[in-house]
Amino acid sequence: MPLLGQLIATLFTALGGFLLKLFAARLAIRIAGVAAIVAAGSALMAAFNGYVAPLVGAMFQSQYGQFLGLAFPPIAGTCIATFTAVWMACLTYRLQVRAISASAGM
Repeated sequence: MPLLGQLIATLFTALGGFLLKLFAARLAIRIAGVAAIVAAGSALMAAFNGYVAPLVGAMFQSQYGQFLGLAFPPIAGTCIATFTAVWMACLTYRLQVRAISASAGM
């Protein structure tokens, strides 16, 4: 009887360890995905604010530039970067749903 108890305890310990590694790996992948989205969004916002804002600011000097300023306000870079980040998050979600559906055999 002690051998059977030892066997069951060992099996459940091994199963628990396996499940812990599996969930930890999935969590690490999700954290990496979120970090990639945040890094890409930050890079896009920096690029838009670094390149688009000075160009739009220079165009504001003319009458045509003031008209374009209505379409591209000073916060346009942040808005475009946020829109892109939301689009990337939706794409990541759809890919995850497809992967789950494919692994479940649906």
